This record gives sequence, structure tokens and C-alpha cells, in this order.
Amino acid sequence: MATLRSLVSHQVLVIAGALLPLVAHADDTATAPPRTLMRLPGWIESMGDDGGEKAIDPERSESAPARTVRGVEQAVPVADWSDVTPVAAAGSVKPAATTKPAAQSESGGLRRWITERVAVLPKPTTEPEATDAPSTEPAATAPPAEAAPSATVNAPVAVTPDEMPTLSIDPASFRGALPGKTTKNQIEADWGAGETFTRQDGEAGTAWAIEPFERVEVSFQGDVVSAISIKLAEPVPVADLARQLEIADLRTVAVRDEQGVEIGEVYPERGVILSIAAGTRDATAILIEPLDPDAFVLRAEGEIDRCSAYAVADLQYAIQIDPQHVRAHRLLLAMTSEQGRWRQALRLAETASRLDPDDAWTRLKHASVLLSLDRPDEARAVLDRVGSLADTSPLVLAQASRLGGRIELARKSPDYQKAVDQFGEAIRRASPLLTKRSPAVQAAAREVLLDAHLGTALGIAKGTWQQKSRVIPKWISRADGIVKDFQGDDHERRMLEIQLCRGALAVAAGTTEAVEPLPWVKRLLELRDQMGGTVPDPWRRRQIDWEVGHGLADALAAAQKRGDATDMLDNATLTAAYLERGAEQRELTANERKNLGELMFRIGIMHSLQRGDHATAVTWFDRAIPLWDDNSRFDRDGELGRLGESYVSMAISYWQVARREDAVTLSRRGVDLMVAAVDKSQLEERALAVAYGNLATMYAEQGDEQQSRNYAEMASRAEATGTVR
Repeated sequence: MATLRSLVSHQVLVIAGALLPLVAHADDTATAPPRTLMRLPGWIESMGDDGGEKAIDPERSESAPARTVRGVEQAVPVADWSDVTPVAAAGSVKPAATTKPAAQSESGGLRRWITERVAVLPKPTTEPEATDAPSTEPAATAPPAEAAPSATVNAPVAVTPDEMPTLSIDPASFRGALPGKTTKNQIEADWGAGETFTRQDGEAGTAWAIEPFERVEVSFQGDVVSAISIKLAEPVPVADLARQLEIADLRTVAVRDEQGVEIGEVYPERGVILSIAAGTRDATAILIEPLDPDAFVLRAEGEIDRCSAYAVADLQYAIQIDPQHVRAHRLLLAMTSEQGRWRQALRLAETASRLDPDDAWTRLKHASVLLSLDRPDEARAVLDRVGSLADTSPLVLAQASRLGGRIELARKSPDYQKAVDQFGEAIRRASPLLTKRSPAVQAAAREVLLDAHLGTALGIAKGTWQQKSRVIPKWISRADGIVKDFQGDDHERRMLEIQLCRGALAVAAGTTEAVEPLPWVKRLLELRDQMGGTVPDPWRRRQIDWEVGHGLADALAAAQKRGDATDMLDNATLTAAYLERGAEQRELTANERKNLGELMFRIGIMHSLQRGDHATAVTWFDRAIPLWDDNSRFDRDGELGRLGESYVSMAISYWQVARREDAVTLSRRGVDLMVAAVDKSQLEERALAVAYGNLATMYAEQGDEQQSRNYAEMASRAEATGTVR
């Protein structure tokens, strides 16, 4: 009987994330079980079409007829990504990419995206034909954008992840007296009797003349020391005094007067404040107090943009000191949301809402976190409470409308008309705020306007509207104009521009009309290269990589929707590199884990089908499987059958690289999922013929004739159950 290894030596196996078809020869004995071929579902095999990948309809993927894997016919490339030159306006529209042979690809520009690793690949959807539906053309358009320059593409640079810093908490004392601990009787017993005093604000205490200081004053709260003030005999440079006190290595925070002049230097871990003579760097006094949460919060506010890790550590300790500190909760909520630490963010949002039920910002953030956790109905319920709060500002109302539009888009059955209406209301409320004096209000209004314009374009792209190809580019052009009109610093402008690119690529993934993705890909990658050396905080660099990765994932979906799979493997690999880098310290949601695993699975399938490289394929599958195991999102989305078929397909590559046990285990797991999908009417029973047949072949090659016979009979029964939809 021919073995699998002998078969491999006689034919080339090029399968998608699985080994090539294994041809089993019938035995001469009448008792030998029939040998089936190892097969792949057709929807998975189509991933290997190099340069001509077919768009996959996820609604029909599990029931697509299975095909024996014997090789992949090379399709004619639709369009090389480098063949599409930037359009005159970054947001303007070109028709869908025209067919151009690979031999005509242009030199220079963006040949492909390139490099290695993980992430999200949104599935394409069937676009409904335009009918007599409302038009949503914007009232005015911004001037055309400049041509997007060609980008030099670099994969994200891997650096050693920074660890959460540990604060060196060691409250300072003076001559054995520790604020918050030492009693009045204890200090008088040690220091002797002093001179009592009462300040104008009513604070009472006792003063001593202690060499070499001019005066030492101790304040009391009840019978406990609340603060120790040490007046120096003469001014001492802050740096020298800090070295003498052995606190020079600590991070400090400045205390300033109303004119912004520094009058003090705080060392939060010690509870020490050095009083500074205005206009100098000379200390005139030392103040020792109990550790103050406000000092940690103040330092965190100053370091949020420079080092997120230190800011988070400070805010967490502030909350440890004072669990009721509202501002610490809000700042930490904002940071954990940016970092994708959703479970912690949700706990902080719930706590902050309890501490201050009337704070509109907290309610908005709470709703936003729930939306990110794929809980749009709960997000809507929280958001509805914002409008009932007293004295709600126009900015908050604009932000609420914008978030309401995003919630509508995220529903299982989106109401695109309602979403567009919500975005329109956000634009109406936010537009007048751009003229306000407050830079903070202007910045928040600008962010609302940008997202509302992009959200409107996305709602139109995914919904049923008239003249999409004419209307969508105008909304994106106006969004581009908002970014171009920004007069702030370069970093803020680039962050807005990344948001713009991401929004435009999401629209491109939502419809084949109106938006050509390549110019936005080039612009996005060029922005990332520009920001690579200008963002000092490693956590923020990861956040930027996460945004870039999602933009590239939308570009992949847009290319697939257009039937263009040119350089798909390299482009998907670069997308994975950005997403994997960005996800290093995130808490991925079930949906993010599902999508992340899907991209890794797709890359593995392409390695096996296009290159026959099963060893590389299984390295990708090894990373996809933990993201998919015990992931409730597949059941929620009705895709247990799709998941099972994916496991069955991956198992072929594991078999090919001699990981036989893993291959059988994975195949059986896939069968269990497919059976569950059949029971739930999510998959037709005939689809099981592929999985049963593959297991029959595996058991036969292992010499387990009985198991092979059992699965072969099951495959025959499944095949005979009827046609697949």
C-alpha cells in the first residue's frame, strides 16, 4: 500500500494551509477500507489563487462545494498595487482597478506592502444595487487634495517591550517624625517643647529652632502630624539639595503659580515638596506631607504624552491611595481605552460613573468602551442617559451624536439612514465650535467633525443610496479639508491624518464604488514612517501601529472585494506585522481575536497553496489557533461551520510536516464544530464529507484500518445527503 510519503515523492503538493491532495491507492484485499483524497472546501482553496483571488461570500462559504487539492491554476493578475498612481486628490475617486498584466508593472512607488505576522481581515459583503434612495451629498466640498507621494515602505521596527514601572514608595520623615503617623505627644517627647503658632488660615502647630535650619514648623490634624515645614538658613540649588536628600533620581512634577512661574518641585513617592524662589532654581524650604494622590495625578498629566507607562503607574497608585479620586479614574479610563485594555477600561468607567453620575464625559467614554467590546445595545442605553443630564454642553451633544452614529453602524442589522442622520446632527452641532477661543474645545470639535464626515461616507458606502460614486468622494474630500485646515503641531496633524486614512480605507472596504484604496495606503504608510522617530513613548508607537494595521486590513478587504489579489501574501504579511506589533499589550476582544486569527490563517493557507510551504504555514496556524479556541464570537456570528472547516484544512499542513497527532486532533476538533453547525442549521451535512474523508485517509496512513473504514463510511453517508446550497 502506498504511504503518504511515497505519494509526496511522486507529485507536487500545493495546498492552501494544507497538504496537497493525497492520492490513496486501493488495496487488493476486499476488506481494505476505501481511501479518500484529502480535500479542501472550495472557499478555502480559492485563497491560493495567486493574483486572482476570488471574492468570498461569508454567507455561503461553508456550503461551497469541496474540491480535491491537486494544484492551483494561476489566474491573470487584476492589477499590481504599484500600477495605480496616486490620484489628483487623495480623496477623489477612480474607477475600479483595470486589468493590467504583471509584466507592465511600473518601477518605483509601492511594489507591495511587505513583511511578517498577524491580524484583522474584515470579510467582504455583497453590495446592494442603488435604488431610488435618498441622496446624501454634502452641502460644500473642500478643495482637492494634493497628490499623495509615493511611500517608502518599512515594516514596524520591533523593540523590547517596556515593562510597567514600579514606583519606589518611601514616605519621607524628619528626625523620626512621619506625617500622617507620628502623634503630637511622640514628637514633643523626642524634640522637647516648642513654640506654638496659628496661621492666618487657622492652621495650628508648633515650631522649633533646629540647627542647621532656620526654623522647623510642624502642623497637626487632631493629634497627628499633618505636615513638616523646614525653612533653610539660606537658599540651596535644587539639584544639590535633591542629592543631599537622596531623591535626585526620582521623577518630579513642578508646582506653578497663576502666571505659570515654577514655585515648587514635588517628589510624590516621598511626599516631599521643595519650595523654590520665583525665577530661580534655588530651594528655600522643604515641606514633608503624607503621600498625596493629587501629586501623582499631577505628575501623570505631565507625562501622558512622554511615557504612558509611568503615567499609568502614577494614576494606579493615586487610586490606591484614594479609591474615590474621580480625576485619577477618568484619566486612567482615557489611557486604558487608547491602549485597548477594555476590561480594565470598563471597570474604570463603571466606577467613575458611580463616583460622579452627572459627568457627561464619563458617560460618553463608558458608551465608547461598550461599543469597542461589541456591545452596541448596552452602549446605546448608556449614551441615551447623556441627553438627560442637566446643562449638557453643545460639544457633549455633538460627541453624543457622533457616537450614536458609530453605534448604529456597529449593530448586527445597521440602520444606515439613522447613522447618517446622527452624523449629520454631530456636524451641525460641532461646526460652530471651531471658532471658540478654547483650544481644547476646538480640538474636540475638530475630531468630532472629522469622524462624522468619515462615518457619513461609510454609512453611504454600506447602505443603499443614489449616486454613491459621486457623493462619497465629496464627503471624504471635506474630511481631508478638515485635516488640511488644522494649524496645530505636526504630531496632532499626523494623528488626524491617520484617522482620515483609516476612514477612507474603511469606506473602500465597504463598497467597490468611489474610493481607490492604493493612494490612501501609500499616504498611511508614509505617515507611519514620518512618525517612527518622533514618538518617544513606546506604548503610543504601538497604538499607531495598531491603527496602521487596521487601515491595511481594510485595504486588503477592499482589494479582495475588487477581485484583486496581486501580492496578497506580501501585503497580508505586512498588515499582520503592524497588527501584531500594535497588539502586544492590548486586551483583544473576541471579535479582534477572531479577525486576527483569520488573517494568520489566510497567510498560512497562501503559503501552503501558492508556495507549497507547509512548514511556514503551520507557524502561522500555530498563532491562529489560540486566538480561535474558546472564542464565543464564532457561535454568535453563526460561523461554527466555517471555523470547523478551517481547522480541517489546517490539519492537512500539520500532517504534511509530520505533526500527525496535531493533525488528527485538529481534524476531530473541526468535525465537532461542523457537527454542531449542522445541528444548528448553519451548515449542510454534506460539507462533513470533506472532514470525514480526510480523517479516513489519516487513520489509514497510521494503520488504523477500523477507524479509517468508519470515517470513510461516514464520508459516504454525508456525501449522499444532498446537494450543497
